[in-house]
Amino acid sequence: MKISRTIVPLLLGATLLVLGGCSSDQTKQSGIHNMNMNMDMSMEPIKVELHWSPEEVVVNQKVTFEAVVTQENLAVDDAKEVLFEIVRKDDEEQKIELKGKLVGDGIYQAEGTLAKEGQYIVTSHVTARTQHSMPNKELSVKP
Repeated sequence: MKISRTIVPLLLGATLLVLGGCSSDQTKQSGIHNMNMNMDMSMEPIKVELHWSPEEVVVNQKVTFEAVVTQENLAVDDAKEVLFEIVRKDDEEQKIELKGKLVGDGIYQAEGTLAKEGQYIVTSHVTARTQHSMPNKELSVKP
């Protein structure tokens, strides 16, 4: 059977069109999927509440630092990083950094001790859901 010289290029062109259409459809599907993933990320800012216990701290006492992370009043359990930075006000070179660990319901904790009395600034660095929050509070350590 002899195929005409005009039929072969037409069949080849039709095949390329069909394959090109499938490829284009896959690209559209992928783009829609990525758009939906981005829409799942809320533009509402994350909120971080910084606490420690005991509330009144004395020198060389174990302190539990805590960051409660929420977004739209829901717990954030997928923070990429939670870091507690504790800096002595009259000696900023004396700095302690403690890595927070998730204990549940958006609560991240770390433990540490402070060897000197005085005023400290505690800053929680929280990176979650493409956002970064750095609330800080003043801590007084008694002798």
